[in-house]
Amino acid sequence: MNTKNILKTLALAMLMPAMLLVSACDKSEIANEENTEKKGFALPVTVNATRGGDDTKATYNESTRKLEFSTGDKLFVEGSHIDADRFAGTLDYVPATGKFSGTIYTESLYEGTIDDLLNGNYATLLPAGYGSYDYLEIIDEGYEAHLGENAYNSFATSKAAGVEQLSFEHGEYTSGTGFELEPQKAILNFTITGLTPSTIVTAALSDDVDWTPDIEGEVTTDGSGNATFAIGLEGSSDLNEFSLSVAGNAITLVSSSKVLAAGKIYNITRNAIPGALIGKFSVSSTDKVYFSKGNLQYTKSTSKWSFMDHQYSTVETLNQNVGDDYASQDVVSLFGWGTSGWDNGNTYYQPYNTAYVSSSGSSKGYGYGPKNGSTYTYDLTGTYANADWGHNAISNGGNTADTWRTLTEDEWTYLFNTRSASTVNGTADARYAKAYLFGTTHGVIIFPDVYTHPAGVTAPTGINATSSTSWYGNKYTATDWAKMEAAGCVFLPAAGWRDATTIRRVNEYVRYWTSSKYNSAGYARNVGIADSSMNPADYNQKNYGYSVRLVRDAD
Repeated sequence: MNTKNILKTLALAMLMPAMLLVSACDKSEIANEENTEKKGFALPVTVNATRGGDDTKATYNESTRKLEFSTGDKLFVEGSHIDADRFAGTLDYVPATGKFSGTIYTESLYEGTIDDLLNGNYATLLPAGYGSYDYLEIIDEGYEAHLGENAYNSFATSKAAGVEQLSFEHGEYTSGTGFELEPQKAILNFTITGLTPSTIVTAALSDDVDWTPDIEGEVTTDGSGNATFAIGLEGSSDLNEFSLSVAGNAITLVSSSKVLAAGKIYNITRNAIPGALIGKFSVSSTDKVYFSKGNLQYTKSTSKWSFMDHQYSTVETLNQNVGDDYASQDVVSLFGWGTSGWDNGNTYYQPYNTAYVSSSGSSKGYGYGPKNGSTYTYDLTGTYANADWGHNAISNGGNTADTWRTLTEDEWTYLFNTRSASTVNGTADARYAKAYLFGTTHGVIIFPDVYTHPAGVTAPTGINATSSTSWYGNKYTATDWAKMEAAGCVFLPAAGWRDATTIRRVNEYVRYWTSSKYNSAGYARNVGIADSSMNPADYNQKNYGYSVRLVRDAD
């Protein structure tokens, strides 16, 4: 696709209809005379614009939250006709009549109807004040008039200024009733989090073929470090062919092909921090974190750490025999405690280790995690932070060591039991709820500190329940979950655990390591959630293989 031909001007809600149709004009009403300025032949036109049964479109009204035509709105018309040849013109909205009026210039003398002239051609709706954004102007050259574009100011800085002025509808045209506008652009409505608050940042959408910015501009972040803006791309564009950069941060748009449909609005929320989800979560009275986009995994053949592509993804399967040291499996995601690969004199410290370590005839996890001499009692912090899995570079998480970490016992407990959060379905400080995704996957949804449950998605029940609640109380489809994730939710799948070489209780237990030791050498704290219990400060043997979900400090 030649992206250089993309009209980069949909930021303030410009619409490109599939056809522009106007109320029919009698030939006697058309002043078809040669223009003295040699601009062509002048056709005075008055048309009634409608929008598929909704007559409140064009300019966004903050107080009523509606879209209305208003003084200053314009329709720019251009096209070609077998008799008139080229034509163009600008029509202004007249509040007194509720219609658009102006003059269209034709290259050749034209005596047909306006309906026939404009049928199959295009119009662009320009809301009042469009010129102040310095990204578009009308070059007035009669029948050769056209829109001038500024590629460096070609997106809106807010939904109110842009995307909400667009609509999806198209309808049947009946001669004499006016024309209906059908958008020809796919609108990308971006919310980017994880940026420096209250600063001006540059956003650029680039064609992956030559990395030249096709759309670029500046936007000011809000007090929470969020940037919102809108960009228009041609329908049938493949979003996988583009890369977005905000404040120098590469933002992943899609991991596979995503063909955009004309006339649709795509709400895309991403974190500027690679690998991070968008929601913020308090883990103490002063500290907030972002969660990674999926559980941690390790690939033995490449010695690479990475996050799974989806929050609900798991690797090991029920009753799977992985073999000693995971010899029969290349990718692993259930780890003994402290198995970052940091060798501090441990007997077992590699991420794929599975063997028990015996001491005094009992099997416990003495060999896992850092030690001081012969004592294995230290947290994965301070001197022993290198045994935290976040010490390693994460290939799809910024690929920088020491930017991610594991929550402590106290932080997990604060997250689940103490923090202030939003009210959801009548429950104040809604923090978490069990769920069943896609009819396949059990797990726990954690609601961010600030959360609005998406419209059209069943409200969760069993919120903050610590005793027996069914996994099936909250059933969500892939579409439901996509909306909840976009609103900031985290999902911890019930991946079970590894016991020696056997994987057990998949889809029955949520087990995640903390970075905190227990008061016995061979044990460490973990989050433990089952169908009958919820304990963010459970404990078990260090050699058991549990899931790991890393976090990154939001401050």
